[in-house]
Amino acid sequence: MNDEADRDAPHPSVSDLPDPLDAPFTELFEPFDPGLQLDSEECEPLDAAAQRALDARLAQIKHDAHTNPSGSWQRPGQTEIYVHLTDHTLATGTGVLRVEGLGPLLAAQLTELVGHGPYTVKPVIDLNKAVAVDAYEIPDRIRERVKLMYPFEVFPYGVRETHAAMDLDHIEPYDPLGPSKQTSTSNLAPLRRFSHRVKTHGRWKVRRLDAKTLEWITPNGFTFHVDPTGTHRVRLPRRAPDSS
Repeated sequence: MNDEADRDAPHPSVSDLPDPLDAPFTELFEPFDPGLQLDSEECEPLDAAAQRALDARLAQIKHDAHTNPSGSWQRPGQTEIYVHLTDHTLATGTGVLRVEGLGPLLAAQLTELVGHGPYTVKPVIDLNKAVAVDAYEIPDRIRERVKLMYPFEVFPYGVRETHAAMDLDHIEPYDPLGPSKQTSTSNLAPLRRFSHRVKTHGRWKVRRLDAKTLEWITPNGFTFHVDPTGTHRVRLPRRAPDSS
């Protein structure tokens, strides 16, 4: 469809704006450190009774924070970790796995990463299983799978890392009068907006060769294969000269 590059955009509630909580701390300190001094020019000193009451209250808060970290007064931060591993590692608990944003780790090191606090293990996502819906809109469960299948956009020589706000392109353009289940993990590919519009409006052709490889053909006839190892130029055999 002509407007596919715009209609495949994610829900407008998704934002690329950085989270201010992700900013690194330049100095770490204990918030209830008794050695932490306030500027005497900014506040009046407390009398002895008020100071003792304040110290007691801070001590109680600190005690509660250590003995009841999941109490109703506190809302601990939530971090989502994606771990890629084989069925063998999942079954045996040994081997090598890959954590997004960190890289490869031994399975035994996962405990050190997660820690011993409260956490939730979500169901394992089998990326070998195709998931489809009978609609043009892409539900979150399919969008999540496509993101995990393709860490980077699949346009030739693309280097943009896949993220939640990236466009997902229907490799075979969606046809409202066509067959069911056109929106599926096997017919979607992540593209940044410029690449998406080049594909949709620039007469580029793309098709899936297998579960991991896409073939791109430019308007000038150049052919590229994109797979998990990168982009590969396909040099077609030269035609024999016409002897007539």
